[in-house]
Amino acid sequence: MKRLFALVLLAVGFMATAHADYIPATWTDSAPVGNGIYIGNRASYTYTHDLTDNGFRPLNDVITSFWLSINLTDDDHSARDGIELAFVDLPGVTGDRLVYNFDLAGEEYGGWSILGLLQLNVLGTLTVTINSIIGDFNLVGSTLTARGLSNTAGSVPEPGALGLLGVGLVGMALARRRKQAKRA
Repeated sequence: MKRLFALVLLAVGFMATAHADYIPATWTDSAPVGNGIYIGNRASYTYTHDLTDNGFRPLNDVITSFWLSINLTDDDHSARDGIELAFVDLPGVTGDRLVYNFDLAGEEYGGWSILGLLQLNVLGTLTVTINSIIGDFNLVGSTLTARGLSNTAGSVPEPGALGLLGVGLVGMALARRRKQAKRA
């Protein structure tokens, strides 16, 4: 009976120390492309969105979903430029996609990937590569919007929880030793 009471007390202690206050949050980051970045024929451009600049704390806050919006535009808005085809590469394979028929304005790519979600939660960053398959064009905008939960209480007090676990294990070891001493 005493052991059951000790285990219940240990569990209550863990619940009290591991409490965290999470609230819904949205983080946004726009890539610094200035007046546009030229991507030549069969060239590529890699850039990184960093949500830590906007208050996201990796391994403390949690991102549950994100959306990447990319705006590409034709560098020469005439028929003589021909077909232009880009490949957007996110971490993993689920977010990769071919993009063509660039408009003068508006989103040409919108998407996300599972490994991108993992990278955001662990590092707070998302790496994007745009490859020119055919033709040349400009990257005029890239916006990352992530939604999730922000831990308002700061970091969870793990040292206290580990200390409580240690005290509980020592207590269980002493109780077992006392029980074995009574049998002998």
